[in-house]
Amino acid sequence: MAKGRHRVKEWAGRRALLRREGGQAAFEFLMALPFFILVILLMVDMGLLTYQYVSVSNAAREGARHGAVNCGGAACSEDEVRTMTLDRSGGILTDASEIAVGWMDATGDGVSSGRGDSVVVSINHPYNFLFFPASIPVYACADMRLEQANGAAGLPAGSAC
Repeated sequence: MAKGRHRVKEWAGRRALLRREGGQAAFEFLMALPFFILVILLMVDMGLLTYQYVSVSNAAREGARHGAVNCGGAACSEDEVRTMTLDRSGGILTDASEIAVGWMDATGDGVSSGRGDSVVVSINHPYNFLFFPASIPVYACADMRLEQANGAAGLPAGSAC
């Protein structure tokens, strides 16, 4: 009879072992961990994208402002405005070909470099995601009115933002 009781206890112990849920929480954590890491990496990438967007927008605005205010009287060139834009980008922009600078005839007098006309700076910069194999364009455009007439000749024509 002692042997029979021992077998019943043995089966009961095995059944209890199969029903235990001690490792369930660890297993669920391991299943959810990759999604949690993916969300964290995506948040970091979105933060970097936002930082680059703000930096590029600020650089376009600073370049247009430089062209609108500092180019009066003395001749101001496209390269001077482009260089100011690169300098104000905080190191985000490294390729000058991403920056387009142009002057628009906003007053309708046939001259695009007179007082009241516009200087337009537009930037098209690709953002390469840090953790994902993708790239999206970061676009910024700034249009500012010329405070004084620009004495330069042959300024490139710009388009509105």
